[in-house]
Amino acid sequence: MASKPPIIISSCLAGLHTRYDGAAKPHPQLREIANLAALVPVCPEILGGLGIPRPPCHFVGGDGAALLLGKARLIDKTGMDRTSLFLRAADETRRVVELVSPAMIIFKEGSPSCGVRRVDIEGSWQSGCGVVTAVLRDLDIAIISEEDSLPDLAGLDLARPRTS
Repeated sequence: MASKPPIIISSCLAGLHTRYDGAAKPHPQLREIANLAALVPVCPEILGGLGIPRPPCHFVGGDGAALLLGKARLIDKTGMDRTSLFLRAADETRRVVELVSPAMIIFKEGSPSCGVRRVDIEGSWQSGCGVVTAVLRDLDIAIISEEDSLPDLAGLDLARPRTS
């Protein structure tokens, strides 16, 4: 029997209670994904040193890509700058990705770490990505959110070379 391709998934989407408010947000197709792939749950914010629960954070000055350029910051609800913890989260998550060489990554949309297309910038939902997504975009790995249609998971190619 062939082994299942590894897929990194946000821990909250895997049903773990790792969101900022201690909740989980299981992916609507979690069972289907788990039947076809070896799930590797990752919560970048926990890897970065943020606890559960933790104050929600929003971007100031831009999204995750802007933060990597030094043009934005991540501030929590209490006004504390959490940028360094999110940068650590991105570094640690990249290490996991390099270790696992996933066929795909499924991240939580809207998260300041994992957002794929939408994040909270200065109190409103705007186009942009989270810090971790910004760091991982240069890798040859598909990154989707729970809002996207799933590709043909049965057809994932385990033999394809992955770059890191």
